[in-house]
Amino acid sequence: MNFLLITDTCDLYRLVRIGDKESYGGTPILTGLKCQIMPASSDILAVFPGEPSYQLYEIFMYSMDTIKNGDKLKSGSTEYIVRGVARTVNTSLLKYQQIVGEKVV
Repeated sequence: MNFLLITDTCDLYRLVRIGDKESYGGTPILTGLKCQIMPASSDILAVFPGEPSYQLYEIFMYSMDTIKNGDKLKSGSTEYIVRGVARTVNTSLLKYQQIVGEKVV
């Protein structure tokens, strides 16, 4: 698998919770994040058994910015809700975060 392939550029919106209300800000907190978006592999699908497989994606983000569960990534008109950061690699040779995203349909 080639972890250096860039397929998309995303904007990140932070989930804000106030009391019992949740919302995303009108402007992204980060823009132009380079990433690779692929359908989720079988090991990821096994962890999220209740989710339809067509909605789960693995997103490899090539920045070490803080991404939290519930944040929204937007690539063009497609939106993904972050369901978890599965792995972070931060070495002198390679830096990426593997994120599980649920496509908003």
